[in-house]
Amino acid sequence: MSPGSGMSENDIPILEHPLIDDVLARHRAALGADERAYRNHVYRCANYQQALLDDELPNSAALAWAVHDLGIWTAGTFDYLGPSAALGDELASEFAIGEPELVRTMVCDHHGVRARTDSMVETFRLADRVDVSHGLLRTGIGADFVNRVVERFPYHGFHSFLVRTGLRHALKHPSRPLPMLRW
Repeated sequence: MSPGSGMSENDIPILEHPLIDDVLARHRAALGADERAYRNHVYRCANYQQALLDDELPNSAALAWAVHDLGIWTAGTFDYLGPSAALGDELASEFAIGEPELVRTMVCDHHGVRARTDSMVETFRLADRVDVSHGLLRTGIGADFVNRVVERFPYHGFHSFLVRTGLRHALKHPSRPLPMLRW
């Protein structure tokens, strides 16, 4: 990782973010017992993306992180990209996001199999992959940084929640077991 912008790999630059915290507070009831697990996932990913960008995380990315998987809880579905993107659409003007379509693209493409050409979308995709893989796939991010971020924002069962929810969905929809994957 090339920290840059005065950031050292020893730092965890994003410990809180008012936009993220506001969005998550609004959906506390929907998240229920999974609130802390999702919040920590969002903050881990935001830190990974900022490290990949080697620059400050823009508010468009902060909003996309806050909502990127939220449709699992708000719409009650594992086919959550559309509902999650819709949440971003609803909130973009309120948070003065000048590029709402970028928020939508980050959310809709974050499980893309292929690399994306837009650096903001690609770093978003890679940051989520770092977290979902428990730091095994860390393109451009050092293991020490990942470990420090996870220490500050523990998993709290996030991955087991995804596995349980994914298995339930796959049993009900065997022809489309992973609806969030995009080519």
